[in-house]
Amino acid sequence: MHLNIFVSQKCFLYCKGCYSFSRTEKCGQIVPTKTIVEFLQYAYNKGIDKVTLCGGDPLTRKDIINLLKQIKNIGYLISLDTVGTSIIKDIVVNDKIIINRTPAKEIAQLVDTIGIPLDGSTNDIFKLFRQTNLNFLEEQLNICEELHKYGGKICINTVVHKGNLHDAIALSNLIKKLSYIEKWQIFQYAPIGKFGILNREMFEISEEEFNDYKSRILKTFNNKNKVQFKAFKDRNNIYMLVDNSGNAWVPIYDKEQMSINNEERKIIGNITNISDWDNIVYYLKK
Repeated sequence: MHLNIFVSQKCFLYCKGCYSFSRTEKCGQIVPTKTIVEFLQYAYNKGIDKVTLCGGDPLTRKDIINLLKQIKNIGYLISLDTVGTSIIKDIVVNDKIIINRTPAKEIAQLVDTIGIPLDGSTNDIFKLFRQTNLNFLEEQLNICEELHKYGGKICINTVVHKGNLHDAIALSNLIKKLSYIEKWQIFQYAPIGKFGILNREMFEISEEEFNDYKSRILKTFNNKNKVQFKAFKDRNNIYMLVDNSGNAWVPIYDKEQMSINNEERKIIGNITNISDWDNIVYYLKK
């Protein structure tokens, strides 16, 4: 089972189908770096050696470089899922820098796989799912180029939903140009989390529609060894999520049993409680 830790509540985007529970948590909720590192050291000693940092967006966490260094020093293989905006610029609101530019070189050196979202071949398709006023497609491509310049290992993440089903071939042709990427992960939209369920009718697709999308990609994408398809039904019991409150749980990928709020999740334990660590690691190793 793969460990995913939400290390930030903030994000550069406001996705309509967001799976994260961080948007429904108390504002400012975050697990201290010391707690995350101590838990990960314990888990590593028990045989866990891979972790994905997500959120929110990890690059909005002020001490993200320090956190990455400490996790790397333990010995983990680190994946980081990010929109990546701060890799190419400071984030400025009302003439004030709220997030400093994140050094691409350090991210490339510390992170084993950097997940960057690309859901469409045009800005209009992008914005059906990921809300922003920016030229998002151009930004994402610039972020990939900046990371590649420093040897970053990039994974493109695509969520397939009702709004981009028609875009398979155009997107495939676009991603083919990014010959340096390590892999391309293609996910069937999952109605998980408050906003994922709230906008279910807008985005949800059938297994048949996902398989049709898959077949079109396989006909046009040259390097089939790089592309991975993550159907809804195949994602049960393979992820553990730890939210900004420290709660650990395993999402249920069952369309009839989707949780709508935090209280309905089956919490395994909380990483801020040392007494829960054994049980959390037990589930991770199942």
